[in-house]
Amino acid sequence: MSVAHESAPAAGPPLDAADAHRQELDGIWAAGPFAEAAARTEHLLAVLPLLDLFPHDPDGHVSRARSGERRAALGLFTPNSEFALPVPAVHAERSGDGRLTLTGRFRYASEDAELSLLWLRVVDEDATRLALLPHTHEGLRRYGAGRAEGWGWIELDGVTVEEDVLSHPVSWAPEGPLSAVFDGYAWEFSRRSLTWSAGVVADLRRELALTGSGTEALSTSQYLAHELSKLEIEVSLAVALASFGAEFKAEEPGGTSVGAALLASTDLLSRTVQVAEDMSTELGLADSAVGAAGWPTGTVQAWFGGRRMAGGELARRMGLVPKDVRS
Repeated sequence: MSVAHESAPAAGPPLDAADAHRQELDGIWAAGPFAEAAARTEHLLAVLPLLDLFPHDPDGHVSRARSGERRAALGLFTPNSEFALPVPAVHAERSGDGRLTLTGRFRYASEDAELSLLWLRVVDEDATRLALLPHTHEGLRRYGAGRAEGWGWIELDGVTVEEDVLSHPVSWAPEGPLSAVFDGYAWEFSRRSLTWSAGVVADLRRELALTGSGTEALSTSQYLAHELSKLEIEVSLAVALASFGAEFKAEEPGGTSVGAALLASTDLLSRTVQVAEDMSTELGLADSAVGAAGWPTGTVQAWFGGRRMAGGELARRMGLVPKDVRS
């Protein structure tokens, strides 16, 4: 008696790292709260590729971040008077014994981060570098601001590190690794965060329809419908832009399209959360997403440094800032 065997389905082409990360993020954004999904996006698409710029790993922080044993966040988006990414928020001075003294402060967005990848300038050097610093490092002070209590900012006042914890020299020049990583991360974050914002608006519409009955349902209010429609239209247009990704206009790293998408996403993200909180509180929407675990009240303005930093980066790419802060 012969036995028939079903042939196994042909395996598809192997995924590259970027595609594998996107597949992983699809599941995270579908199931997880915003803050966790955004933090994983930053770690996978920005932190991991930038770790390749470190020639040494004396304390094992690079390998632990790369393996996922420790979560690392970007400390690159700290506001300054120009709101320009190329202006380092931390300065390092050599002490003559192979050590550096760090001074300044930086912002990071993930509450659960144990390490931060910060941007610094060594005094009397033309080059700027990255450093991966644990949040438990001696002399470091972590603090919060606004809705984020006890985290989000780190102050360095005389903190010392070994010189071999620094990365290779890097810059924000369009042809450099920082711009390429930033652009890939910004496109992905913009698309996903805008889709999240669209979902929040849809949830608000459903809650308004369930609050009251018949002609008394809040969803029948033209005033509320108009307020949500304005936000909804802007979000849908921004989603259309962000969905193109790097293929839009065949733009190389350092272009303006991604800057425009990022500015739209950070601005609309902040406004969406504000509208949701306002309507939920003022209208008594007890079952809205605002009350759900993981609602991003304390983190929404931290990603990419917020809308002002995103606007400053777009202005830099458009050549609207002084030349000394363009790269």
